[in-house]
Amino acid sequence: MADNNSYVQEDALLTFQKGFCQLSGDEAENEDINQDLEENRRRSVDEDSIYLGSTLSRSYQTEDLHHSPVIKMGWLDKSPPKGSLVFQKRWVMLDEQYLRYFDNEKEVYSKRIIAIASITHVLNVGGQKFAVVTRNRTFLFLRLFSAVREEWVSVLQATVQQHRKRVEMSFMNVSDMSGQHNGGVSISKQGYLEVDGLRSKVYVVICADRVFLYRSTEEHNQGVGITSIEMNMVTVTSTDKRSFNITTFCRTFSFMAESEQQREQWVEALKACVGRSLSSNRVAQKIWAEEANQRCADCGAPNPDWASVNLCVVLCKCCAGVHRGLGQSVSKVCSLRTDEHLWTDSLIQALCNNIKTSDVLETLALVFCGADVNSYTGDPELPSPVSMAQHYGQTLQVEFLTRNHSTEIPGSRAGDQPVIKAALPVSHTGYLFKTASTTRAFFVDFSRRWCSLDQDNFSYYENEKSSSRSGGMKIGDVLCLVINPPGKHGYAHSFELYHDTGRVYLFGEDCPETVRGWTKAITKALVPPKAEVLVCWSFERVGRLRYTEGQHLHRPYLGWFSLGGSKLLFLHHEADQVQTIDLRKLQELSVHQEAGVVVLVCRGRSLRVEGDRRPDFRGWLSGFLQGSGRGDGPLEQQQLTNSDVPVIVDLCMSYITQYGLKAEGIYRKCGVNSKIASLLLSFRSDARRVRLKEEQHQVDDIANVLKRFLREVDGGVFNGHQASLPWLHTTSDESKRVTQYKALLNSLPPVNRATLGAVINHLHCIQCFADENHMNKHNLAIVFGPTLFQTDGSDNNASQVIEELIQNYQDIFNVDAEKLQIKLDMISHVIKTTLTICGVYVERKEQGSEVLISQAMTAEELVCEALRRRNIPTRQGDYWSCFLVDDNQEMERPMHYQEQVFAIYISLGKDDYLMVKRNGFMEAMLIYIAGRIEVSRNGLIHFREEKGQRGKRTFSRRLCVLSSTSLRLYKDVKNTQPERECPVHALRVYYGIKKKLQPPSCWGMTVVCEQVERDQQYLCCESKNELIEWLATFMRLQYEGTVGSPVPNQMSGKWPTIPLTHLPGLSALQQQRWKDVTPTNHFLALDY
Repeated sequence: MADNNSYVQEDALLTFQKGFCQLSGDEAENEDINQDLEENRRRSVDEDSIYLGSTLSRSYQTEDLHHSPVIKMGWLDKSPPKGSLVFQKRWVMLDEQYLRYFDNEKEVYSKRIIAIASITHVLNVGGQKFAVVTRNRTFLFLRLFSAVREEWVSVLQATVQQHRKRVEMSFMNVSDMSGQHNGGVSISKQGYLEVDGLRSKVYVVICADRVFLYRSTEEHNQGVGITSIEMNMVTVTSTDKRSFNITTFCRTFSFMAESEQQREQWVEALKACVGRSLSSNRVAQKIWAEEANQRCADCGAPNPDWASVNLCVVLCKCCAGVHRGLGQSVSKVCSLRTDEHLWTDSLIQALCNNIKTSDVLETLALVFCGADVNSYTGDPELPSPVSMAQHYGQTLQVEFLTRNHSTEIPGSRAGDQPVIKAALPVSHTGYLFKTASTTRAFFVDFSRRWCSLDQDNFSYYENEKSSSRSGGMKIGDVLCLVINPPGKHGYAHSFELYHDTGRVYLFGEDCPETVRGWTKAITKALVPPKAEVLVCWSFERVGRLRYTEGQHLHRPYLGWFSLGGSKLLFLHHEADQVQTIDLRKLQELSVHQEAGVVVLVCRGRSLRVEGDRRPDFRGWLSGFLQGSGRGDGPLEQQQLTNSDVPVIVDLCMSYITQYGLKAEGIYRKCGVNSKIASLLLSFRSDARRVRLKEEQHQVDDIANVLKRFLREVDGGVFNGHQASLPWLHTTSDESKRVTQYKALLNSLPPVNRATLGAVINHLHCIQCFADENHMNKHNLAIVFGPTLFQTDGSDNNASQVIEELIQNYQDIFNVDAEKLQIKLDMISHVIKTTLTICGVYVERKEQGSEVLISQAMTAEELVCEALRRRNIPTRQGDYWSCFLVDDNQEMERPMHYQEQVFAIYISLGKDDYLMVKRNGFMEAMLIYIAGRIEVSRNGLIHFREEKGQRGKRTFSRRLCVLSSTSLRLYKDVKNTQPERECPVHALRVYYGIKKKLQPPSCWGMTVVCEQVERDQQYLCCESKNELIEWLATFMRLQYEGTVGSPVPNQMSGKWPTIPLTHLPGLSALQQQRWKDVTPTNHFLALDY
């Protein structure tokens, strides 16, 4: 009779499990098992409860939701239910604590979970089967392939053995704990619940942060369950007097309790379970270990689970609410349980040890008496208190000062930061649809709320008659306001508010006027009066960000930013006028994801924007990247030069001007298609980072890259097919066509107009040298007519238009004939004599000379000529060198005195220049080399790779071995295989390391491997002498022992020099020529 009852219960469970497609009742196992297995089973029966606390639901695509990593998974055939002769195919997964199987690999909830603790044996039983023996049951699996079957058996056996060892170790560790041992995580509630709509019941256990389902109490004791529910993404709701639902991201579980009172108890326990799943005791336990942190710092309540991270005190829930009311600028309140990601080891240490450390207490007292954390110390090497604390290894001081960068002391510095003051009192009311505030990137249900903005307070209520508000915030704590694109989040118009606590508030409305009125009112209350221009245009996001400028990386300021498309408006902390940055014209945009920093370099100005890993910073970063130029967009969305010409067009034309003017059939010959496609892809990915070099790139390849880009760019140079038709159908009167071309040119958008002018200027210069390249204006027009008009070449009108534009270039584009002729004369002179004008500074950037150099001129000759021009006498023992300086990378390289200057000069970037100055290291390097016999060096050195490689962001110790053949870096002294290796002849060694990389000392060098694009390694020494020894060894190996010599008495060089632009008497033409220097050619690409 008992057996019949069990079958009835099993049938009912089958119905229940089919109801939500996840649970199953086909678990009656085959009883015909070998006698050995039956004996093993009987010997291993144990009635102790088995805790299933680590069982989790599976994800749709990955196993990321598992606490324990998956050891093995795959398909197996499982023993059938009674009466069936066919094994059933199951997807089986094994981790450190559980074996579970599913209907298929896409299922979320298992059909069965088997605790590893309940498994006694895993055995091969013959017939291509193996058995998993538990304390009172045996699960039989079939796998035809013996290799796979043996692998499953061995892995299962090893997992069981490892689990037993862990259990033994855990009992040994708790043997001395006064006999108190909880045996694991306690169960908060357990009992039978009826499945809604069915008469069957399941045994439900709420344990820690999960809910487990069993057939019965016996199964719970045996450690074999049905499935488990992960509660960190669950909603618990009451549906009836006795019923309630557990709603997960993919399924709703409906249960019925025996009474209304029991339903309330279950719902309360389940909600507490949800809370536990979203929290962690790890941080709290560490902080409570300090006796002083076991009570609230304000009221003395026990076990405070909140803390003010900038005040370094713990708080109870009530006092934390008071601190939140003060605002994030006074007290930054975080939970010890739910904000675990914010609690770094150094922050925990600061909270635990600040009361024991007198210097931290003194610093705290100074700060909260009004001392400025961002003040200037007077030392340029250590400009701020943070940098000074870092220099002296005061980690607690660094953590405390960093957390108080933006702290305001009420009443201590009134008016000190007017930029965070709102404009005038603002009030606005109305209905909006909103979602629950969240820290996640997605939103779900909207609810209609009555919203009210009263000066600095934003509140929302159930309806306009409600007296108690549902929630709210201070506008002063809002970091950013974002206006979403139409239709996003399900509403025609919506906006988001990013709060200083990290939460995001989303509001939506179908009426555009309603949203426009709210955003106008909020921005009026948000931004200061002098920044109102930031919101007087069609912006996408506006808010405040911390930033630094130039080399002052330890002095962050608070500024207001407004972003829309490629336009960034910026209000400096001390300025009264808003500045505009065109993101398309940036010289550099670099992102440091881990540090939450993006660096914008425009017109030589470096702006380092800090996001502190806030949620709104991801949106700012995305906006910066999209606004900086897209390679697959039209011309106006490309990365641009300061003259509104796409960078790809400018670089290609400059390279052709430098190296292709004498190439026969330039633009007519085909290049290598694979190289063309690869280079074009690099340009479209990020044109700013592409460097064209003569030894790596062929002229015909570059020419075809330019033609393909102009042919494929969206809309073309003439702004689309319809806009190009008037160009192709002009009047037949030649005298009137020029006037018509001028009118059509002025009708083009600015970027299209500038691009067309640059291309025609380039073609005009090429046809002027048709005797060498055989490409007159007619030949060029045949090539570029279909390219610029994006046609198939069947219409001759396109070629005719381009030919006439080249022929009448001066009249149509209003070019000064005299300036154009000067440019052509210079180009002609360089082609005939292979010379160019080299601008070089002497000792500092305020003074220098321009020297006409040949391809064979050495660095020594350039130094002598520059010194002669500046009338600087040379003395015995003076070591002058020509340095290649990169301001952007904050590094410089002394050129070897035999190194040729011409090739280096024409490849200089915008931030690069040559400087002649005394080499302060040369004498020490010569002395070191003279005392050395072997030409090699090794030792420990601080090392860091270029950003983005292998995920490394900090300096670490490496064994560096420099020999006559290569530079090798080993992770450890004991390692035999190098972590990095590069040939010595491919290395270029620069003095200095970028300060934003925070090198451990000022004695650093940047090593560039020319064999790999953008491969930079940063090596930092402990002392100046160590740096000199490494530099000397590098130079001696690369130049075969000849390091350098004093400048000779005789002056070399035969070419006359021209003074720099700052010198009196310089013509306006020379000044313009000096200003218009381009990245790849500081002479040939001048645009007159």
